[in-house]
Amino acid sequence: MRIRDAGDGDVEAIVDIGHRTWPATYAFAGHDYVRNGLDTWWSAAAVARSLRDTTVLVAEDDGVLAGVGNIDLRGDVPIIWKLYVLPETQGTGAGSALMACLLSRAPGRAVRLEYVDGNARAARFYAGRGFTELRREPGEQAGWPEIVWLERQADSGPVGGRASQVG
Repeated sequence: MRIRDAGDGDVEAIVDIGHRTWPATYAFAGHDYVRNGLDTWWSAAAVARSLRDTTVLVAEDDGVLAGVGNIDLRGDVPIIWKLYVLPETQGTGAGSALMACLLSRAPGRAVRLEYVDGNARAARFYAGRGFTELRREPGEQAGWPEIVWLERQADSGPVGGRASQVG
């Protein structure tokens, strides 16, 4: 497994990662939530926009993409907007390696991210990597779960990861 910068040729594979991970990850939030997320964040146009506006990294295993993460470095506080690993790759260290590489793109800076309340696996993963709750916001639509914002201070220590890191 290696981590590398994503390119335009990765758009289709990144869309596939979203369509394979998002429904299972957010099934608890309901069909409308899942459909909205796929349409909004996992279309080819949305992924291409992400490649243009943020730093997008992919986890690659034998030439096949197994995970994706991105960090937006444009604001005062960098924000990780995506960190998804295919279900069959979860638990291999790919997510930790992606996280470590994303954080390495914002040295000496606090980093924020958000997850959907009810995603206990994400909550545990982020807490284990030094992120603490900053605030909660109501869901985008009535009946949708709250958004939980987390922050990791710049001095929170190493994140770890078993995949090789290539920039």
